[in-house]
Amino acid sequence: MPDEAQQLVSDFGLTPKVEDAILTALKEQNTPKITSLIMPMHPSDQALILNRTSHSQCEELLRLVGEKLDPEAITFLDEEVRQQAFDVLGSDIYARLLPSLDSDDMAHIAAELKPDDLEHVLEAMPLENRVEVKQALSYPDETAGRMMQREKIAVPPFWDVRQTIDYVRSLSFDKEDFYSVIVTDPNYHPIGEVRFDKLIRADLNKKISEIMEIDMHLIPAMIDQEDVANLFRRYAMVSACVVDEDGMLLGIITIDDVVHIIDEEAEEDLMALAGVSDSSLRLSIVQMFKGRSRWLLANLGTAIIASMVIGIFDSTLNQLIALAILMPIVASMGGNAGTQTVTVAVRAIALNGLTPKLIWRFALKEVVVGFFNGIIFAALSAIIVIIWFADIYIAAVIAVAMIINLTVAALSGVLIPYGLHRMGIDPAISSTVFLTTLTDIVGFFVFLGLAAWFLI
Repeated sequence: MPDEAQQLVSDFGLTPKVEDAILTALKEQNTPKITSLIMPMHPSDQALILNRTSHSQCEELLRLVGEKLDPEAITFLDEEVRQQAFDVLGSDIYARLLPSLDSDDMAHIAAELKPDDLEHVLEAMPLENRVEVKQALSYPDETAGRMMQREKIAVPPFWDVRQTIDYVRSLSFDKEDFYSVIVTDPNYHPIGEVRFDKLIRADLNKKISEIMEIDMHLIPAMIDQEDVANLFRRYAMVSACVVDEDGMLLGIITIDDVVHIIDEEAEEDLMALAGVSDSSLRLSIVQMFKGRSRWLLANLGTAIIASMVIGIFDSTLNQLIALAILMPIVASMGGNAGTQTVTVAVRAIALNGLTPKLIWRFALKEVVVGFFNGIIFAALSAIIVIIWFADIYIAAVIAVAMIINLTVAALSGVLIPYGLHRMGIDPAISSTVFLTTLTDIVGFFVFLGLAAWFLI
């Protein structure tokens, strides 16, 4: 009779109790218990327990149950853990596991291997799979050709529904996902498709040409994976044909691959906005230091520039201490308002929604929002200053500075990421550095400049 942890695995997959039970069994070197807990899990849960454990625990688990894992679990492993799995299991076991995967997953994992390791794995793989991997690796990384699934179901338009269903049943594909049958002409050019739900409901004697849909979105093999994801999102597709430069069918891309790409790109953009290159918990202290220190260095440089602006008005600050207390408010509000706009702009750029025709309309809308926000928070800030310092003139200065800085921040939040994008620089990585510098400089200069002009 299964114990509580085994019952939890059966019912809910990987839970905190199951994870604790696995780690306890690992500490006790209870291999049968570990096997009984991990083997029934979904491949993603098998990978998750390996991703969460320490380097030494992961290595021990791989030695004990690595060969018995569902091959699909490899696709869910973090990149560093996947390399560790290869180091522990070796090329022969990897070569035995990979052919069980979809061709796109097999190629993706093979591409991450070191050149010497890849050569050993390919030598140990069956010829058919070896050819598939080499074909996939002939395309540049992060392109449709690299991510596509080579397995597909293609039929001529003159077949009837009965022939097509019999043909689909005769195929030996077992793990691949298919959503439709592709219809091709004699030159193997896609001319239509039939969804499976439509196929099984159709009259068995009808020709495929009578029920096929001709409104297809073909994807060139060399197109970037982000553009592929945008096409799937825009047209609500679940699968699409990939073609070469002559329009011949090469393979298909399915929604599960696209979801993975969207997650990957979203994580990259999110980490880049914070100046962090990798979210992995397994990065060493040295790797984390190298990845983050360069952006902190850039921020130090921009902070020095902003401080130099403050230094210009040192005599003004010496005469009115209230200015030193209040000036961070202006700069902070501008930085936060600009960051909001940058986030929206970077997302619009990523979704191809910020075109040259739309940039000025988008910028105008953000400037108007920034201006009205400036008025509202200028009034609020002025009231606070009057209550705090009982000085209407300082209140007027901070109000004007607030309006100007929030308006400039809104405009900069659009133009900075768009300009970086046009120069071929990833706006998610660099925008915030330039933006915070600009809003700090403008905020300090306007606030202290107005104070020097009107109050001193």
